[in-house]
Amino acid sequence: SNDGTVKLFQVSSANEWKTIKVSDMFEESDEEVFVKCSTWTADGKRIICAARNAALVFDVETSDMLLEIKTNRLSTVQFCHACPTSNLLAIAFSNYAVELWDLESNNKVADCSGHLSWVQRVEFSPDGSQLLSCSDDQTVRLWETKKVHTSSAVCLKRDSDVLFNDEEIIVSAADNCNRLQVRDGRTGSVLFQSEEMSSRIRCTCMCRQPSAVALGQEDGTVQVLEVPSGRLLATLLGHTKTVLHCRFSPDGQTLITSSEDTTIRVWRWQSGECKVLQGHKEQVRCFSLLSTSPSDTRLLSWSYDGTVKMWDTEGGEKLQDIEAHRGAILSCHASPDGSLFATTSADKTAKLWHCESWQCVHTLSGHQDCVRSCRFSWDSQRLATGDDNGEIRLWSVKDGSLLRICSREGKDAMDSLHGGWVTDLHFSPDNSLLVSTGGYIKWWDVEKGKALQTFFPRGTALKRIHVSSDFSTFVTIDSIGILYILQRVV
Repeated sequence: SNDGTVKLFQVSSANEWKTIKVSDMFEESDEEVFVKCSTWTADGKRIICAARNAALVFDVETSDMLLEIKTNRLSTVQFCHACPTSNLLAIAFSNYAVELWDLESNNKVADCSGHLSWVQRVEFSPDGSQLLSCSDDQTVRLWETKKVHTSSAVCLKRDSDVLFNDEEIIVSAADNCNRLQVRDGRTGSVLFQSEEMSSRIRCTCMCRQPSAVALGQEDGTVQVLEVPSGRLLATLLGHTKTVLHCRFSPDGQTLITSSEDTTIRVWRWQSGECKVLQGHKEQVRCFSLLSTSPSDTRLLSWSYDGTVKMWDTEGGEKLQDIEAHRGAILSCHASPDGSLFATTSADKTAKLWHCESWQCVHTLSGHQDCVRSCRFSWDSQRLATGDDNGEIRLWSVKDGSLLRICSREGKDAMDSLHGGWVTDLHFSPDNSLLVSTGGYIKWWDVEKGKALQTFFPRGTALKRIHVSSDFSTFVTIDSIGILYILQRVV
């Protein structure tokens, strides 16, 4: 019931036997708890009910909660049904997903992806071999419970790289079996798949010439493989902790990597020659070359230690070092004209800096949460910033004034403006449009600050989006490992 309880009755007498107060399991919140459904396990000894974003398993005799299956906080459980012949539990979600869980191991065993709107109900067949799901997308889908385990077993990790080349789209990402995959974005076909690696793959990047892909691993190892043959071109040893980010130089001759060991390494990867850039006190999650010109060897790096550093990758010298923020630096971006760069921080501010003088030009205040992402427009006149509350702000680079806050209309059910953190931002070449990622993808009219379109992936928590130079193709991977190639329709 919507009163937050599950009641059990004796069938013979129709008398109430006991009441389980499910709402007591959510003591930390003042909001009402609606129990949407309940289902018996096959042995009749447990009942499972759905409330908010969880499925709760109770012992019938003692009323004790045995298990809580916590799911994505940005979606609600609409319905659940226990298989009458096994330990499987099917859960229907508001984020268009159906999940199968093993109640004994408390592990998710499959994602049943395909619905395009809220899934309202699921039900197993009497023998447990099939599962029905129905959705607000006006479809009923029939799943084979034995086969869905294997068909959905391979999913991609969100740390990816994309090459756009004329009509070609090439995507590289690790899968959940810890193999590196390179896929054709037009057809989805696998061009190359590595052997399973002994250490977890944490980052990847690709190079056009020579045709190669690099991967950084949790044990600090970096490998470069030829595509599509898979031949090992180089193994680069030096990092002592997880490699977090990697990037080839524009000419493909240099590979740059950063790590949890606080260092950045600049590799002449074909010869193994290496320069170590040391100075950060905490892990270096990301870096960027100041420009795409091969002659400009300057590199920006930032860290949770609150500092930004500029390096000469050719000589390995540190050119500049500033304490930019009181909190961790979460993103950094250099303006296309090369005159400024922006930093954003957990201290809820963004700052604009001059590349030559290293003076802070403007401090941009107003965000109510960590400022997670930033991006300059192509004419270097505007800066877009996004925060952990899902809010996007547009600023004037010239005087640091706030131009507009992108539309606050239509907050989602979890009280976020973007289904989660705003993790990535990109302007169109004419600077009239902006695309952003969070729990979903949104396209904005820059002048009006209005949302033009929203795309809801089946998972959530998009880390980044890769955008073609003409702003026509968009590539991302969601939290459940689904790869999306979106084409703008003009």
